[in-house]
Amino acid sequence: MNLRFILLFVFGLYYFSGCNRTDADTTLIVNDISRLNPTKVSEIIPANSLESLQKAVRIARTKNLKISISGKKHSQGGHAFYDNAVVLDMTHFNQILDLDVGKKIITVQSGVTWEQIQEYINPHNLSVKTMQSSNIFTVGGSMSSNIHGRDPNNSLIVNTIQNFRLLMPSGEILNVSRNQNPDLFGLAIGGYGLFGIIIDVTIQLADNPVLRKESHVIDYTEFPLFFRKNILGDPNTELFIARPSVAPSSLLRETIVTVWKRNENQESRDDKIFALLQEKNVFRDKFFFDWSRRSNLGKEIRWYLQKRLVARINEIEYVTRNNAMRPPTAPLKFLEHVSEKNTDIIQEYFIPIDNFIEFINGVRTIVVKDQINLMGMTIRYVAKNNDIFLSYGKKEAFSVVFYSNQQLSPSGIEKAKIMTRKLVDLALENGGIYYLTYQLYPTQNQIRHAYPEIDQFFNKKRKYDSQELFMNKFYKHYTSTIVTEND
Repeated sequence: MNLRFILLFVFGLYYFSGCNRTDADTTLIVNDISRLNPTKVSEIIPANSLESLQKAVRIARTKNLKISISGKKHSQGGHAFYDNAVVLDMTHFNQILDLDVGKKIITVQSGVTWEQIQEYINPHNLSVKTMQSSNIFTVGGSMSSNIHGRDPNNSLIVNTIQNFRLLMPSGEILNVSRNQNPDLFGLAIGGYGLFGIIIDVTIQLADNPVLRKESHVIDYTEFPLFFRKNILGDPNTELFIARPSVAPSSLLRETIVTVWKRNENQESRDDKIFALLQEKNVFRDKFFFDWSRRSNLGKEIRWYLQKRLVARINEIEYVTRNNAMRPPTAPLKFLEHVSEKNTDIIQEYFIPIDNFIEFINGVRTIVVKDQINLMGMTIRYVAKNNDIFLSYGKKEAFSVVFYSNQQLSPSGIEKAKIMTRKLVDLALENGGIYYLTYQLYPTQNQIRHAYPEIDQFFNKKRKYDSQELFMNKFYKHYTSTIVTEND
């Protein structure tokens, strides 16, 4: 009797909580990592084969539905979804198709993560040339956002892409490269999924040498010269990243510069060094990072520990290139933050090297005057590149990533909008540009000032996709016919 009662009880819970749900209960809401863009969608399809992708496109075209393409959802401006759209979850489309060790090229499905690639190629002593600091993202998402990395000699992902296949709105599959359909090469990379579905891609890899890592603390005014002399001007430099202080006592002045250089004595290496590492000290790092969200004292303590425990100033470490491009060198889990009151957002600006100091001075003024809860800033380098239609690489520049915490209340969101628009204006005044991958806070005028080719980009989208089958909130927002100062 007891067992029967338990089974009936469990069945009742299942029935009333699952089988008898109302339409409201079955509403599908998707969001990105910032939690600022909740969006109701009609369906989420786990795309796990080419046939499933082709079927989804065919049905959506016939039924006049919209399709959005989603990876890890770390774009923060609705780039991966749209109201009532069919969302293709590409994380299931994740097979490694071919590796040519001799030519150092790999072909993968677009839902593969950089972590998967690292695990696959590490036994062959190969590494990734260009990816974000974290390895959790999908290749297709990285291409669609036109990402860049920490290698000053291979800063842009577009330079590592040999070719890819693109599933078009018509259902046709096109081969795309610099020689085949070159127009689509520069549109789909950095095109935020608006031109078609990236199916698979062939990527150029690099060797996996042992690198000599060392960190220095310098004043931000010395950084441009330090960079030109010790990083850009040194052929042995493989990777670098700079992190200015967010502690109030040294705000954006004291800067940790970490450089990875080729180790001259490769023969003395211990083979154990080639084993892939994982993220560690998550609880410790999460505690101090969260403390720094809540107080200036937390920021001071975190900065002190960052110099002593993380950067290990003036100490020498040896690490392979693969391990320099993954946890624990590039941790992510400690950044995970879920709160009903606030959220972390990212913005990014590309500033000509000669204007860097003036830009940082302006950022500091905005942070202090507007009482911005600045959580972190990183600096990388992007080379000039015109292969992408919506290129941020119009000039050689520093990439300045701005990581802040904002309130989820209406007043908090409004404050973040004002902050962003001030930072965009500051970047433009200094001959720079901003990254399109994040919140849709910049105005219609600002995006057209930064990217005067944006309307031509939208026209090309309609040329290749007249039905506007592939849609996202970014496209819809900036193609609005009503333009006001507050948009």
